[in-house]
Amino acid sequence: MRNYLRAEFYKVVRRKYLWITLAVALGMETFLFVGYALFHGDQAGMGFHTGWTNLIGLLSLGIPATLLTGDMVFANQNKNGTLKNEIAYGLSRGQVYWGKLLAQTGLSLMLCGAMLGYYLAGCWLLLGHDPVLDAKAMAQVGWTLLAALPLWLSAQALCCCMYFLLPSDLAGGMTALACLYGLPLMALIFGGLGGGNPASGLLEWAYRLMPAVLLDEVTNPRATWEVCVLAWGVGAAWWLGFTAIGLLGFRHKEIR
Repeated sequence: MRNYLRAEFYKVVRRKYLWITLAVALGMETFLFVGYALFHGDQAGMGFHTGWTNLIGLLSLGIPATLLTGDMVFANQNKNGTLKNEIAYGLSRGQVYWGKLLAQTGLSLMLCGAMLGYYLAGCWLLLGHDPVLDAKAMAQVGWTLLAALPLWLSAQALCCCMYFLLPSDLAGGMTALACLYGLPLMALIFGGLGGGNPASGLLEWAYRLMPAVLLDEVTNPRATWEVCVLAWGVGAAWWLGFTAIGLLGFRHKEIR
């Protein structure tokens, strides 16, 4: 497995797609903290603590970002026959699935760490400091990241499952997008139309347990530790569920 992961990372770091995406993301972050320093640095209350906590509003982008990291690793492998070749060389389907899921997850975490570190450094160097407010800001962002992490990982597992089971990367990505954002919308609409009956209540309950919806709740400054615990429970359930579906489906899938 170690050699397989090494090979996956070797392939992905050689793709321009990865570096262009990272450059665009870092460029947008540069625009943010330089803009804070140039246009708001002299305003009362605008300091490192404000610039750093403004990051919380962007954490919801972590869910659609899993589509990109999944695509970077998978990279048209159905079309190119790569999966068929890997299995023909003696790798089990389970090894292939776990290898790509771990590669996607590892890539996502590394990109997340790079972008967070770059933004932190930029805000720290260019914006003013207040030790008390800075400590509160670091704690607030740290708590939000802790609660958001399992929801990001669950979205990554969903994307990996869809990329494996659907016949093309486009179909897999669109289906994952529909699951992440279409299902909550349907639950919200039909739950509201139910008029308070038991089915409506069930849909409203299911709506809250969608990763994208719960992530919005996590990023609310008034969120409590109960929300964090709920996020880890929901994230674990989605991750386990879609990983099991992906593994079982891939074991029985005909690879052409």
